[in-house]
Amino acid sequence: MSLLLCQRNRPAIATTSGRRTQGSPCRASVSAASAVLELPKDVEVPKEVAAIFQKLQNGSDIRGIAIAGVEGEEQNITPTVAFFIGVGFASWLSETLKMPANSLHISIGRDSRLSGPLLLASMVAGLASQGVSVAQFGLATTPAMFMSCIIPGYEYDGGIIITASHLPFNRNGFKFFTKEGGLEKGDIKIILQRAATAAHAAGTTPHARHSDDALVLDAALNTDPSSAQHVDFMPVYAEHLQNIIKQGVDRKDNFEKPLEGFKVAVDPGNGAGGYFATDVLQPLGCDISGSQFLEPDGWFPNHVPNPEDKTAMAAGVQAVQQSNSDLGVVLDTDVDRSAVVARDGQPINSNRYIALMSLITLRKYPGTTIVTDSVTSNGLSDFIKARGGHHYRWKRGYKNVIGKGIELNKAGTDTPLMMETSGHGAMKENHFLDDGAYSAVQIIIETVRRRLAGEGDIAVELLKDLKEPKDASEFRMKITAQDFKPVGEKVLAAFHDWLESGAGGAFNWSLAEVNHEGWRVTVDEGEGRMGWLLLRASLHDPLLVLNVESELEGGVEGTVSHLKKFFAEHKEFELDTSKL
Repeated sequence: MSLLLCQRNRPAIATTSGRRTQGSPCRASVSAASAVLELPKDVEVPKEVAAIFQKLQNGSDIRGIAIAGVEGEEQNITPTVAFFIGVGFASWLSETLKMPANSLHISIGRDSRLSGPLLLASMVAGLASQGVSVAQFGLATTPAMFMSCIIPGYEYDGGIIITASHLPFNRNGFKFFTKEGGLEKGDIKIILQRAATAAHAAGTTPHARHSDDALVLDAALNTDPSSAQHVDFMPVYAEHLQNIIKQGVDRKDNFEKPLEGFKVAVDPGNGAGGYFATDVLQPLGCDISGSQFLEPDGWFPNHVPNPEDKTAMAAGVQAVQQSNSDLGVVLDTDVDRSAVVARDGQPINSNRYIALMSLITLRKYPGTTIVTDSVTSNGLSDFIKARGGHHYRWKRGYKNVIGKGIELNKAGTDTPLMMETSGHGAMKENHFLDDGAYSAVQIIIETVRRRLAGEGDIAVELLKDLKEPKDASEFRMKITAQDFKPVGEKVLAAFHDWLESGAGGAFNWSLAEVNHEGWRVTVDEGEGRMGWLLLRASLHDPLLVLNVESELEGGVEGTVSHLKKFFAEHKEFELDTSKL
């Protein structure tokens, strides 16, 4: 691949973009000047306009419904919404970096979702309307967009990926990056506020069916075409991963083809991860003939691209077994999560995946700390401790887990790995980026090393000491109140008091010493067996979530049966417990 380089050692993407010649026709409110929509100061945005954008915030991401037609799911991410979110991001980034918008360089890509191309074009129009120089990557992954902000020769001021992870085909959303990492909740809130202000200043109401797309088209027609250019970045990122594998395996007899004689079945579920097989592994000599569903298809016709999903993992297991592969890799839609399948067909996700990554990490960095989310098993804690590590169980949500790891490192606690049971995993050595491909690469390196050394399979040898529950379940109880957060808080407070007053006579129940999210209870099941339950509030949804694990066959039922006594004593809570 050959790319021309320009100022600041970047691929050429029109540093004088986003300007128009005098007299060019344009709308009064939307032109192609370097700052099309001057965001007014101290203007009051109508509540109905502000609400359109505010409702799209999902923690540190933006998510919504991008395709109409599904009953009960009204489209709320339209081309105009994407356009103004682009304007909002340009404004936020300009202020954050203390740079004028018309000197910013921003990269943007999308996953395989059906709505991706139109939303990408709309957001590009919004960015370019502010004078931003935009590099369009086309089909890309979440980790690649972050790496575009830091790989030498590129180093974009900001990056955007259009994705909704594993959610249904009609959903979509946006994640944003700078060289410092992914944006936080407060940043997203500001971006959406500025998007609403820009929409109000333009005199338009998003979702107006007859003018929505017209606004974006009008803006695009009046934008300098050189302000947005196509850049083929994924081969750059693929080469980056190739180099990690070469150096990690360090195969003396074949450094350039370290995977020769090795077979990997990759299943990206028709998301954006097909490149991992064809552009990362195959050039290194790997046999990828057992791979499946590599073609991007936003209908996701084969299975949900989700390493947590049983159907997705079963498909990965089948691919490994049918092709007699040495390893399987299952990726989510935008490749920030992954799982693997061992040669013998054992699925390795959730606690198993964290255990395997912990083992690899603790060999590199002995005696360090591993951060996980709150629902990890007792067996995982024992596994980490047995290898000299320290397990720090934190909250659900990959941003929470990674954020805690960053915080601990800053405070002087060496924390090289942060991982959630969902498959999100970040390493200190990899810029604290949750990168499913990077995690898979670490396991591929370990597997190849063992193969070359004549050692056993990863599942048989490395995970044989991981104690796993005999029974495990998750129950999601809907909070029926409109204002659901106070209800969740009241239930959890009452649950704590109930536990402290004897847990309804369950003397084998004891509150865990450390609780960062909800209340975790240890259940003594006799003869040294320890189960547990965790009752917590969902991060974003009107739900209370109950996770239960037992070291007894059918043990979950007994734990849940006793827990029902608590809910029977509190009929006043607006909570649907019928799933228990």
